[in-house]
Amino acid sequence: MEVRTFPEALKAIMVERGWTQADLARELGVSQAWVSEVSRGQKDTGMAKAINLLALVGWEVRILRKGEDSMERRDFLAAAASVIFVPSARTSPYQEASYVQTLAASLARNRYELGGIPLAASALGHLRHIERGTADTHDRALQQAASQLADQITLVLYDAGKLPQADRIAGIALEFARRAQDIQAQARAFDTLSRVSLDRGDYARGVAYAQRGLQLPDVTNSQKASLNMRLGRSLALIAGQETASRGVLDHALDIGGLSPFGTAALIGDVAIGLGHLRAYTEAGTLLSEAAETIGQWSPLFRAQYLGRQIQTALSGSTPALAADKMHELARALPFVDSARVNKRVSEILQSSLKWDADSEIRQGREHLQAMLSPGTAPRL
Repeated sequence: MEVRTFPEALKAIMVERGWTQADLARELGVSQAWVSEVSRGQKDTGMAKAINLLALVGWEVRILRKGEDSMERRDFLAAAASVIFVPSARTSPYQEASYVQTLAASLARNRYELGGIPLAASALGHLRHIERGTADTHDRALQQAASQLADQITLVLYDAGKLPQADRIAGIALEFARRAQDIQAQARAFDTLSRVSLDRGDYARGVAYAQRGLQLPDVTNSQKASLNMRLGRSLALIAGQETASRGVLDHALDIGGLSPFGTAALIGDVAIGLGHLRAYTEAGTLLSEAAETIGQWSPLFRAQYLGRQIQTALSGSTPALAADKMHELARALPFVDSARVNKRVSEILQSSLKWDADSEIRQGREHLQAMLSPGTAPRL
């Protein structure tokens, strides 16, 4: 039996075993009142707690992309098994391109679902291994795979808030791409370097990296759109570049040929740039579309875009919308562990203080604060 929410799981367990709420509470070591509130959706619980409680009664949590069928997941696991369980004559599996590529894909999937914080330590471990495994190699396929993995390690550390390390490793990804003579990997590395520079507040560097990526020949439409978006967002934060920024952001949206996921991410990221240009209504509309669409692939991205939507609503003086989205973001927080999301929530709590007399905003703020991990943000 499969269910979609924790409250549904509690109800299903009681039906399956003929238990009352008191019976279930006794098995889980919680109060009957807690079972009653959670099963009716009146009380939230974190994912870690849900996993532990369900394990006590023989149930488990599975995270699946919305719309992903079992065959797609089996295909991914089969690909992983093909490189994990096949004996190799090499000293280290990090000397095999297929193994390194599969690690990169796995790291990306986990980041989309969980956020960067829980992955940071293992990601740095992968980096040490690939640096040793690729020393003195002339295997272009391995260098391509190493660039892909280094890029994913960068994005994990970026999301975990480790920006100096992320910047350094993005440079390593670029070097691997150059050794492999892989134009697409070089464009991807410049895109990531621009992203990290923007977050570090070095907007001129963000512009320069995006422009270098766009100068490469035969870049894919997806990468071209992303580089234009990076360029536009960096320009948006440089005084006097507002018109240029708007033109580049509009151009990014006009580039076709992206996947549904890529389109949703591009829309959300362009919207952030429009917010910096104070086009709050347009930015809010695009962020709403992006958050709703991308949630089927990435809880992390959905939480990010919800946070940006709240900030845009507050900047545009639409507190009712901001309050509504605060509750949505609060419900998403237990499912991701991301320094960027935590930072966004902290910024929202600070910037919404002036609206605290509004009962809806106050309730939204309280819900956000209640769902934050202890020590994540100051209590306001």
